[in-house]
Amino acid sequence: MAQFVGEHRRALLRVALGMCREAAAAEDLVQDTAVRLLVHWDKVRTARVPFAYARTVLVRLYLDQVRGREAAVVASGGREPVAPDEYAYVESVDAAVSMIAGLPPRARAVLTLRYIEDLDDREIARVLGMSRSTVRVTAHQALRRLSVADPRRS
Repeated sequence: MAQFVGEHRRALLRVALGMCREAAAAEDLVQDTAVRLLVHWDKVRTARVPFAYARTVLVRLYLDQVRGREAAVVASGGREPVAPDEYAYVESVDAAVSMIAGLPPRARAVLTLRYIEDLDDREIARVLGMSRSTVRVTAHQALRRLSVADPRRS
C-alpha cells in the first residue's frame, strides 16, 4: 500500500491541485484518499487499473467534501504559496488551474480530468459516475462560462 501511494502521489497531487487550487487542501485530499485506499486495499489491489481506481476515489472524495458548500465559498480565497522545489511540476498546470478556479466543483472536476489528466469523456463519466452526455454538457457550459473555445473541436 505504501509503495503504491508513493509511486502515484505526484499524479494524485496534480489532480487534487487542479480541483482544490490550494497546496494544503490538495495534500489533505491526497492523504484522505490514501486512508480510503488503505481501508479498501483489496479492491484497489485487484482493480484492473489501480491508479484509475485511486483517481476515482480522490475525485469523488473532493466532490463529497465540497458538496453542500456554496460555490462562492469554494471559489473564494487565494492559493497558498507553493515552494518551487517541492512542486516544480505545478507550473505546467498553473494556467489551467487559474482559469477554472471560479467554476462550480463538478465543472472543475470535469475540466481537470479532461485537460490536466487528458481523459476522454467516457473515462471522465466513469470516474464521476455520470453519463458521457452529462460530461460533454458540463464541459461545454464550463468552457462557455470561461468564454474559451474547446481546442478539441478544432
